[in-house]
Amino acid sequence: MTEIYLVRHPESALNADRSLVGGRSNSTPVTERGLEQARRFAKVFPNHYPKPDVFYSSPAVRTKTLIDIYNEVTDEHNGYFIDSDLQELSQGIGEGKPRTDIYTAEVLAEIALQQLDFALPEGESVNATADRMFASLHRMEQRHPNKTVFVAGHGLSFRTVVGRVLGWNHYETTIDPTHFTDNVSVTHLTMNDGVATVNFWGRDIIEPVEIKENTVY
Repeated sequence: MTEIYLVRHPESALNADRSLVGGRSNSTPVTERGLEQARRFAKVFPNHYPKPDVFYSSPAVRTKTLIDIYNEVTDEHNGYFIDSDLQELSQGIGEGKPRTDIYTAEVLAEIALQQLDFALPEGESVNATADRMFASLHRMEQRHPNKTVFVAGHGLSFRTVVGRVLGWNHYETTIDPTHFTDNVSVTHLTMNDGVATVNFWGRDIIEPVEIKENTVY
């Protein structure tokens, strides 16, 4: 059995501006609030969970920043694997653009029809994202049997995994507010003979970070 802790990245600039479509956007930096989230996370994670044997990250700046700050705060020197299959669901032509321009009435009608198989042009569906995420998790189990793995990744791509295991529909996976996973929240999976078990998802272990109004991101 392999234990896997999926940790969502700290707040990024596109998280802070919800009027824009985020998606993969791998070069998007972490905000000041996000940096403080990462520091607080690094202080409390070792008190709640086992020490990871192996670290993985998506190629995004915001996920690598989480592990870099973790190493800085814990005074550890954990190297980590970069796995492109851990990237966020790609929103294709919509990334960085106003949501109102992308999610038109016509697009919403297509989502209603296609559900988990819907993808924007040049983007990915929930099902396609879950497929590559599970491919990554299966490799982790094969490479690291009986180990504890820390994965710095993304909220929606993590929810595609949880949703497939728990049988969520498109709405529950993508925009249901009761299923939202906060920045630096923790999801715990176990992989055993290729079968994933969700032990918990979206668990917050830090208090909300307040930033003064005059802070410039």
